Amino acid sequence: MSNAKESSVPAGPDQRREAQQVTTYQDTHRRWQQTKSGQDGSYDETTPTKRKKRKGGFEFTLMSYNILAQDLLDGHLMELYRNHDPRSLPWQQRLKRLLAEIHHIRPDVLCVQELQQNHVKRFADGLADFRYEMLYKKRTGGVKTDGCAVFFRSDLFELIDHHEVEFFQPKVNKLKRDNVAIIAKLALKQSPKTRLVVSTTHLLFNPFRQDVRLAQIQVLLAELDRFSYSGQSANGVPQYDPVLLCGDFNLQPFTAPYRLVMKGSLRYDQLATCTLERQNQEEQECREPTGKLFLPRWLGITDRCQHEGLKDRETTHPNTVPPSDRTRLHHSAKCNGETDNPAASPAPERNSPPSDEFSSGTLNHHFVFHSAYHHGKETERSNENNRAATTFQERWITVDYLFYTPYRSIAECCPSLPNWNLELLATYGLPTVAQCRRYIHHIPNRFYGSDHFSLAGRFRLTTPAAEQNDQR
Repeated sequence: MSNAKESSVPAGPDQRREAQQVTTYQDTHRRWQQTKSGQDGSYDETTPTKRKKRKGGFEFTLMSYNILAQDLLDGHLMELYRNHDPRSLPWQQRLKRLLAEIHHIRPDVLCVQELQQNHVKRFADGLADFRYEMLYKKRTGGVKTDGCAVFFRSDLFELIDHHEVEFFQPKVNKLKRDNVAIIAKLALKQSPKTRLVVSTTHLLFNPFRQDVRLAQIQVLLAELDRFSYSGQSANGVPQYDPVLLCGDFNLQPFTAPYRLVMKGSLRYDQLATCTLERQNQEEQECREPTGKLFLPRWLGITDRCQHEGLKDRETTHPNTVPPSDRTRLHHSAKCNGETDNPAASPAPERNSPPSDEFSSGTLNHHFVFHSAYHHGKETERSNENNRAATTFQERWITVDYLFYTPYRSIAECCPSLPNWNLELLATYGLPTVAQCRRYIHHIPNRFYGSDHFSLAGRFRLTTPAAEQNDQR
């Protein structure tokens, strides 16, 4: 567990005043959309955040939002926002709209990206009604002023453990950026054996460095494996607590990092270097492929997106999260100046015996991730106007995601088994490209407080069968 700051958000007089000033919110372009699981009578479309009692399950809402740091807006004003209504750009105006939308969704867990450090208190004050506890991590390096945050309702969840993931790793070429992530392991207060792992991140923006985003995801998956691992099935397949992974990934559907998350496997060695685009034979002669060496072995993260040093965790840390010092990842909280961290003094690769766990040319992981939002099929050529959008980057595209794991392991992908982890009941629908072009035009504007649209999902968390019997 890192030295991340945890704070509660009490409802003092100033905070209540801030919450009372939240303006009303009604979005004509977005509606809650039920899934098949949400059509069983347990989901109330008119009041999607109303908690329903159902044997063996607990319903909650998670929201993810890149709220646009004011320093980033000001720094790119003429480049990105010169055609926007200037009245919609000041933080005071945008904060009102952001808080109004969050109060409209009423999330039990709120994940935020681009929350500016000197705006944390004011932002939290506006959320006092929800009785949140907060975890915050600013980007590393000392230059950028924003970071990620996780808010969770203190009356519903107990924090078991958490960690601030730093993607900057000294002497690793693909991991020299200041991006961060937060991982929080929560227990349900009404059912303490029911666990939930929530993670949010904001990956590198540079559109030409897909390889950096893939490396960041490989690190994040290894850390999620460390936090959510709950044992093995009878046939030795890893099992995991339910995971929700969300944020601004700065990549589009069906790109290489997306395929790794969703499909659980990615052959990268023949993809074009940096962009990780697929190449035909002629293109391979012009552009160098990535090759099998991706992350250095001394970093200790295998091609299965696991920490090499945690192979004995069944005996050394049963039913607990292994501490971060069992990994070889550099972290600013561990060191001041000189450090004995292995990442700072890498051992030569040639001293390590050969292993098919490293530099195999293929990455894979043991999670079963689904996306709360449907992105079609890679082979489909759907009309662009009908696609959902989360932001504008020269055109309306999707870069924000809400992934979740319905099952405990890849060997248990069947809703009829008692290993059904997490059901998606509804999503807060996104506007289509056509709607953005015709009606919305520019964001932020006088209605939308950010240059990204929020994501939100309504879930049912399964209570372990043994605990259900105890409660009867």
